[in-house]
Amino acid sequence: MDIKSITRTAAIMYADSTMTNRTTNTIKRKFIESAYVNNNNIQMTLYELANCIHEEMGLLFSEDELKPIVKDSEIFVEVLSKSSEDIKYNLQEKRYGTLSSKPVDEIDQIIENFFSVKEGVFSLTKEAFKELIYRYLHSLLNTNIAAYSHFIKNSKQTIIPRLNSEQFEDNEIDIINEFIKWDNEDKNRAIFKLVNYCIEYAVVVNNSSEDVLSKSLRTKVFYLDNALIYRALGINGETRKKRTLSFLKKCKESGQKFVISKYTRMEFFNTIEFHLNQLNSSTPFGRISPHVFKRYANGDGFYQFYHEWRNGRHNYGFDVFKTHIHTLYKDLVKKYDILEDFKVPFNENDEPEIIDTYKDEIKSIKRTNKDEPHLMDARNMYWLECSRNGNCIDIASTKYYFVTSDQKLQLWDSRHSTNQPLTLLPSQWMGLILKYVSRSSDDYKSFISFMNLPKDNSSISEDELQSVMAGISEMTEEFSKQESIIENMVEIKFGDILKGNIQENAKAFAKNRLEEDFAQQMLQKEAENKKEKDELSQIFDARMNQIREEARKQIERIDREKKLNEAQYITKDIERLQTRKNKIEQKVDDRRTLIKTLLYGGYSLFVIIWIILIIKLGWNKMEMWTYILGLPSILISRLYMSIKGKDFSIDSYIENICSRYQQNLYESFDYFPSELKELIERKKELDYFLRS
Repeated sequence: MDIKSITRTAAIMYADSTMTNRTTNTIKRKFIESAYVNNNNIQMTLYELANCIHEEMGLLFSEDELKPIVKDSEIFVEVLSKSSEDIKYNLQEKRYGTLSSKPVDEIDQIIENFFSVKEGVFSLTKEAFKELIYRYLHSLLNTNIAAYSHFIKNSKQTIIPRLNSEQFEDNEIDIINEFIKWDNEDKNRAIFKLVNYCIEYAVVVNNSSEDVLSKSLRTKVFYLDNALIYRALGINGETRKKRTLSFLKKCKESGQKFVISKYTRMEFFNTIEFHLNQLNSSTPFGRISPHVFKRYANGDGFYQFYHEWRNGRHNYGFDVFKTHIHTLYKDLVKKYDILEDFKVPFNENDEPEIIDTYKDEIKSIKRTNKDEPHLMDARNMYWLECSRNGNCIDIASTKYYFVTSDQKLQLWDSRHSTNQPLTLLPSQWMGLILKYVSRSSDDYKSFISFMNLPKDNSSISEDELQSVMAGISEMTEEFSKQESIIENMVEIKFGDILKGNIQENAKAFAKNRLEEDFAQQMLQKEAENKKEKDELSQIFDARMNQIREEARKQIERIDREKKLNEAQYITKDIERLQTRKNKIEQKVDDRRTLIKTLLYGGYSLFVIIWIILIIKLGWNKMEMWTYILGLPSILISRLYMSIKGKDFSIDSYIENICSRYQQNLYESFDYFPSELKELIERKKELDYFLRS
């Protein structure tokens, strides 16, 4: 069945009904009605009808399946003849009139409308343009029919064809994506009808039931892929962010639960840390044009995300950027009630050998040398298998899926999974939700956004581009010059720049290019007026001095950043030592207060008691004791004076005790006054430098 026949059939099937849940017999009836509309309502026997449906739609219906459906006298007419074997059927005239009056070529009309809007923009003729769009839609249909069949049928699925850019030229991809991005509600609904056609086609082919399919949607738990988290946070661009968030929002509304496994979480934060380290080592302080980077980057990625975030900011340190990403992650987890699952369903200390087997299989499909991402994929796949515990015979019994945008991982899955697939693409599940749960015009628009084709229009990876731009930025922070230099690199297809140390190669190229540009300017000036040679020489020297001055300022900026960091660390150390000092001084004050209280309080109490005794017993009796008790204190004071050369002082005595106590506290608290003094002096030096 060609694509135009399919689009007409889809239009007929949804001409007078909504695309909500329908019985299997209703779907079969729609295919039968489409056959009659396409054949001008010619009367057919059951045998002829079955052959017609098979030839036009690729569906095999038995006569026993068709008979109870065409017996519906409100829709079909039974034409009697002499022999029961010659009984024929066709549509009631009223029903045929209703269906045939509906526009059956709406896709064709939509394509023509778009072409008229863009007439003169594309180099294709109208016929070539329509052929391209139909070719894309045919690929879309094949992909979705196979994918939904994989969900519905209970046996191992053959390899699912992928909707990818390899089938189309770069200019064709641009045209297709323009059509998909076109903000037209009729176009969005028409394409959604085709996806619904894929679902119902898969239901009929696999002799399943839409009722079972629709009721099983709300019971699912989705483990999220690392790449999906990247997209949800906006790291892969605003378009993918909006698309992914609309998917998460719709799934949450439909009752699906989200989980991030321990390994996905680990992979996410490890990749963030890796990219930050790469950024830090390449351009900790240089300015890179976000516009130029985006122009030559192969899609939106981490480095582009950083450069756009940094643009126009005064506080753009990597710690601040890291905190920003962590905050985005926490907000995402909270907003969509995402569970972070750390309960690994297998022994991590003695991983099953099957995980290593999965890793090697995935690696052979993805054809990359990095083992860690493949290992994380393998662990997650085995995690889901353990969680399912064999409950994956059909979509109704299967609870856990791994949501990913990685079509190569899905390719591995289609070769691996015997019953239900482990993985699913967001677009595939979005199609099921919108068909069986709820939808709006905005939902149609969000769903269609999944249909864009990726385009690899770059000969350089994002990592390589970052290193190239880092090298250029070392020589110039002028965005216009950066753009000019990298344009020269593209013209020569980067030559040997991507070999060896890319950053140093790019730096050398930029230096030579700047010097050549300036030298060329000098030559042009000299050709115009030879008398200006001296002036040109001076300008050249000034320019070189400017370049050197820029380099000097760059070094000074780096030095300033280092001293600022040192000042921050010293401030923390001073605060820490000051806290210890305050605690020590508080304890010494408490000890001093206690000793004074005991000594002076005890002496005062003794004097009071002695006065009371003198009053009670009389001076005559107490006089002798007064002198006896007072004499030792006089003798001890004189003896102390003769030995120490100074009068005895209780306050001095107390201070000596407190001083020794203080020294003991210094040791126990690991506090040295000299250290604090040195840090304060160093802080003053740094503050003076930073202020100047």
